[in-house]
Amino acid sequence: MSLLRLIWRTYLTSALVPLFFIEVALIAAYFITNSVIREQNITTLQRLATEQLRYASQQQAENISAQLASVAYSAELLRRQTARAFVTPFVPDAEEPLRYAFSKGGALYTTRNLPGRAALLYSSLTRIREPERQKALQFAQLDPLLESIVETHPLITQAYVLTADHMTRLYPYINYGKILEENGAAGDHSVYNYYYEADAAHNPERKVIWTDVYVDTAGQGWMSSANAPVYLEQSDRLEAVVGVDVTLGHLVEQVRQLRLPWNSYGMLVGQDGTILALPAQGERDWELKELTQYSYQRAIKYDIPKPDTFNLLKREEYREFGQRLVSEQQGLQTVILAGRSKQVAWSTVKCNAWKLLVVADEADIFAEAYELNKRVLRVGLGMIAGLVFFYALFFAWLYRKVRRTSGTLAEPLLALEAMMQRIGQGEYSQPQPTYPIIELQRTGEGLVRMGQTLGQSNASLHQARTDLEQLNSQLEERIQDRTRELEMANATLHHENTAKQMLIQELQRTQSQLIQSEKLASLAHLTSGIAHELKNPLNFINNLSEASVELSQDLERALHEHPQLLLMGEVQDLIAHLKQNAAIVHQHGVRADHIIQSMMEHARGRSSALEPTDVISLAEQYLEQAYAEACVRNPDLVVNFVREFDPAIGKVQAMPQQLGRVVQNLIHNAIDALSLKQRQPFPAFNPTVTVRTHRDGGEVILQVEDNGPGIPEELQSRIFEPFFTTKPPGNGNIGLGLSLSYDIIKLHGGKLAVESELGRYTRFTMSLPACDELQVTPAQ
Repeated sequence: MSLLRLIWRTYLTSALVPLFFIEVALIAAYFITNSVIREQNITTLQRLATEQLRYASQQQAENISAQLASVAYSAELLRRQTARAFVTPFVPDAEEPLRYAFSKGGALYTTRNLPGRAALLYSSLTRIREPERQKALQFAQLDPLLESIVETHPLITQAYVLTADHMTRLYPYINYGKILEENGAAGDHSVYNYYYEADAAHNPERKVIWTDVYVDTAGQGWMSSANAPVYLEQSDRLEAVVGVDVTLGHLVEQVRQLRLPWNSYGMLVGQDGTILALPAQGERDWELKELTQYSYQRAIKYDIPKPDTFNLLKREEYREFGQRLVSEQQGLQTVILAGRSKQVAWSTVKCNAWKLLVVADEADIFAEAYELNKRVLRVGLGMIAGLVFFYALFFAWLYRKVRRTSGTLAEPLLALEAMMQRIGQGEYSQPQPTYPIIELQRTGEGLVRMGQTLGQSNASLHQARTDLEQLNSQLEERIQDRTRELEMANATLHHENTAKQMLIQELQRTQSQLIQSEKLASLAHLTSGIAHELKNPLNFINNLSEASVELSQDLERALHEHPQLLLMGEVQDLIAHLKQNAAIVHQHGVRADHIIQSMMEHARGRSSALEPTDVISLAEQYLEQAYAEACVRNPDLVVNFVREFDPAIGKVQAMPQQLGRVVQNLIHNAIDALSLKQRQPFPAFNPTVTVRTHRDGGEVILQVEDNGPGIPEELQSRIFEPFFTTKPPGNGNIGLGLSLSYDIIKLHGGKLAVESELGRYTRFTMSLPACDELQVTPAQ
């Protein structure tokens, strides 16, 4: 039945007591739920506050790290320019030499300041002569860079160059003359940390390093330096140390101006646990007074670090905290300072491992959470007062109306109240209720759905928070990995470029040596070939000449001593021998003449003119001429000529006679190869020479192919060498024809190549640039 029907049935007799218990249960549920929510809110606010404190320290540490990284970049730039200054000549203006003078102790120093000029001090530890004085003037070329570094960067106080022979160049200008008067002589800067911490023993990686805090010898107070060693190329000798200084006063002011929540303040701690920068707000907490007074006289003689009272590792009450601070990159810890509980969050400044601390009072951090708790409590008490007043009137009015329905309504309402308590305590999954009243049944089902929805929302919120934390962690790791990869890539690229330049120079020297060696080897090979080829015919001529002389003497002796006994047959034999010897002498004389003519052609200068030449007409002309000469030498010669000409190939820029000699020589070689194969037992052999032309892009191709015996593969690479031939000796075959042809084609800007398969064919391919304009070009 419906609630309305039940109320009308029971009327007012059972409504009062159930409503009273219902309201009490609702008030109790409110306070219980409010208590649970309040505790969760306070916990959440505390967690968010600590995370915000961590984030503030990390963000400010990254900000300071970025600024110090720019300082380190300035030091690296100064290091590179200083290395160049050692080897770069420099002529200063007329005013620069006038600023220099010698002290009584023999030190060279600058006597006056000029706009944009640095101060110089050349210690008397080095005997200063004219080369050292010129070196001091040469380093004046660094003054514009020193000025730019100091004047353009808000953190940099001064920049300097310290050479291994005790020369110091410093900007801004200081009066070294006064320092020399007060101290007598210039000291040895190699004993100071800003010099020796950059040498090979302390800095083998030769990178930019940060020094510990010290008192500046130039009177700038407490400071830290970004130093870098200077080595000349391919040398392991430390030539100089360059550095840029950052005073702690600037860092303290930087930290003091940080915008931090909850009245917190920032401070800097060195990697050895020493407090470097402490604003006035933190002096009471750490029971310290920041140092502002120091003795420059002591600083000139040796390093002055901060006192032990500034070192957290050397103070008993902070030693445990200091050890954790030094060992961990970032963290959060509660520390008792000046009798109050403080939250201290820290992060590491990457470039020099300093720690940036953010210190906040816990009372300030959790003030909002406590105030929220008070407001919620006041609202709850106000609600109770209002409900008490309202229900006092309401119960008085309903006392008679609901007295009979209280028993029926009490049990379901108590069950609903218990379900609400369980949901408020985190038991979001509740069993499905069953009530006799439709409205209460729907209310119970709604509470069950509400619990399920709250459980799902809580799980989704927790998962989203976990995913966000993981995503932030992954993003930071990816950024760090990418940064390291870029730095390694830059360093690797620098080393590779240096190695490639050295390799290119070495290859150029080697190439020049190889070219010279090839020229000498070619000359020696050519001379040896000439001597060898000329020696054979000359030996024949000399030997047969001696034999002819002996035969002539024998003939004379025989005719003189026995004229009556000499037979005509013997005389004819002697004369026949003489004719044979004379013929052989003539043959080898002709061969020697061919050698000399070929050498003259091989060495002949390019005196002809290039002109547009029709390759097809030229091939036809010299083919007929070569065949006619071959028939004269061998009347029994039978050769088939196949012409495969492309009439659209155009013309080439050539010397017609020289190009014709190449065509004629290739056809001669083809005919000689066919004659050689004809003398061998090849069945059904049809000697054929094929001459073809075609166009390939911007080149005209001419090929001479024969079906002769072919050339062995191992000899094809030598076929264009002078005095190398595959033909049998004799008949003027001296091995210069193809070499001369190769040089002529190369002279025309073309290529000559050979293809051959043993027993089947040999093909010579000539490629020449096509000529599209009709003009005569003289040979170069």
